[in-house]
Amino acid sequence: MLKDYLSVAQDALRTQKELYHVKEQRLALALDEYVRLNDAYKEKSSSRTSLFSGSSSSTKYDPDILKAEISTTRLRFKNLYLKLGAVAHTCNPSTLGGQGGRIA
Repeated sequence: MLKDYLSVAQDALRTQKELYHVKEQRLALALDEYVRLNDAYKEKSSSRTSLFSGSSSSTKYDPDILKAEISTTRLRFKNLYLKLGAVAHTCNPSTLGGQGGRIA
């Protein structure tokens, strides 16, 4: 019975660790997206010509749209960061069972 419990607990921990790695990857992607959007915003807002360009590509990088996307990405990054912290907390051996990782 104890072996079954340990087996299930190890599987759960393994799953949590996999989830942690996936969330870590998502966090890295969100950070990359934020940096890319922020760089595009800085580039477009520093160039007055491109702000008033009538080309269709200018709407893709419209400063107001970029600001909104940056804000959304920042919020997504913050949420992913918090979720990653929660998963890390569940994977921490000292929080398992309240026994410092030891089974009584």
